[in-house]
Amino acid sequence: AKQTHCVELSVSSGFNFAAMTGGLPAQAIVVMLAIFVVPNVMSVLPSIDPLFMIMGLFGFLALLQHLGMAGQGGEGTGDMGRQRERKEDEVVEKTAEELLQEAERCLAQNSWEKVQELARQVSDKDPENARAWELLVTALKWEGKREQALAAVEKARDLYEVSSSVLEGLAKELSIEESPAAVAAECEAKAEDFLSKRQYDLAAECLQKALDALSKDGDWLEQRLRLLRRRAECAQQLQDWGACRAAATELLEANADDTQALLQRAVSNEALEKFKAALEDARKLLALDPKSRTVAN
Repeated sequence: AKQTHCVELSVSSGFNFAAMTGGLPAQAIVVMLAIFVVPNVMSVLPSIDPLFMIMGLFGFLALLQHLGMAGQGGEGTGDMGRQRERKEDEVVEKTAEELLQEAERCLAQNSWEKVQELARQVSDKDPENARAWELLVTALKWEGKREQALAAVEKARDLYEVSSSVLEGLAKELSIEESPAAVAAECEAKAEDFLSKRQYDLAAECLQKALDALSKDGDWLEQRLRLLRRRAECAQQLQDWGACRAAATELLEANADDTQALLQRAVSNEALEKFKAALEDARKLLALDPKSRTVAN
């Protein structure tokens, strides 16, 4: 009975190391040892409990399996290392054309710093690449670094003898000190393009840049008010209630009866949990337009 119990125990607790034993599973080996080897040993050493003997076999087999697994683990680690090395060798640097295409996509998304990084990667390897210099100068210009942009144009032309119609146009533009109104107009045109594509976040950046170019006490009040209205609309679409409230407030400073600005500020105040101010704007708006269903709701 003890021997049968031990055989069952060996079958249920065998270890998988077939590769170490010519393809035989551990369970089969334990069963064979228990059936053929243990009785012969017991005839010579009758005083030894067969259970202890089979448990000793288990321990021996477990040790062999452990050693085999350790060896396999080492081989696996080596294989993984070799695979990683092969993958690293397969990594190929992006071509100049791919970098420039990525830079152009970043330029369309107002990612000026990323454009500069990519353009410099190309110009460092190929200083005579005109498109790289064009993208670099354009990004510097739009970021407001006009002096650095002009210096980059001069470096491309004088040091590397790079020439293109785009660079010439940028050089001419940067050499002339633009008026704030011209800078704002350029940013406004770019913002309108983004608005037509419903890219409100990018449009908001351009509108804010245009507003920063125009001071409040300048001679361009009409242009600034137009920009503020568009800025408030963008902020409302983006649910940027702080910016929407600020733009609407400046519009109301110029015209206290501006119903659109009153409504935008009332909505912004409500979203910002400034309920008293929102109620005051709503009451004033109702006084100006008693039939307004929007305010009534």
